[in-house]
Amino acid sequence: MLHKEINIPPFLNPESIRDLSNQLSEAEKDGTRFLILKGSETIFCNGLDLKWVAANANGDYMKEMQEYGEFLKKLQTGSFISIAVVKGAASGGGMGIVCACDHVIADEASTFALPEGLLGLIPGMIMPALLNRLSPQHIKKMVLTGKNYSTQNALQWGIADDVVTTSELENAIQAAINSMKSCKKDPVGDLKQLLYKANVNKDELAQLGMNILAAKLNEPEISERLINLAEFMED
Repeated sequence: MLHKEINIPPFLNPESIRDLSNQLSEAEKDGTRFLILKGSETIFCNGLDLKWVAANANGDYMKEMQEYGEFLKKLQTGSFISIAVVKGAASGGGMGIVCACDHVIADEASTFALPEGLLGLIPGMIMPALLNRLSPQHIKKMVLTGKNYSTQNALQWGIADDVVTTSELENAIQAAINSMKSCKKDPVGDLKQLLYKANVNKDELAQLGMNILAAKLNEPEISERLINLAEFMED
């Protein structure tokens, strides 16, 4: 199969993470050459589902974190070419998906953010994916400010490869596929796996980040803050 769409959820929780893993596994079984990752018309992915945090009485997040981490690793090392099509907001854990992809096309009105610092957290789980596209300095800037950054910033910093209008998105996807479809499948996986292992041990980095994030989510002050925010968002 030449290409297949992966539906990206607006928020990450056990159900949506499981669905992402299943979609990716099916695409790998089909031998898909290009994965097209799309969110909704207004949200690519906003990351952690605060309603899940509010309802998670036992405070155990590690299983889902590891599953999501494995999903991001497959995006970075698989023998397929992944193309993220970003419309609207990409923030928090959603930035992990964007930065894990091989090619990113952004609608010109899209925004990008790492708001974890505003909640007393860090983007630990997605750090290997962030380093796939962003410099450490730009990661720090995004976390320390927590603000939404425009597609102009995304283009300058390497988050996005193409910025287009909404009407140009489908043509941009086809142009990206055409530009890369001559590359054989084996070199794709070999190259991505080699780059994944370059410079730092990303598996150890991902596990360390998960441990820090899981501990933070269980701190009473942070837990209460997230629960209050989840309730506010429901009103």
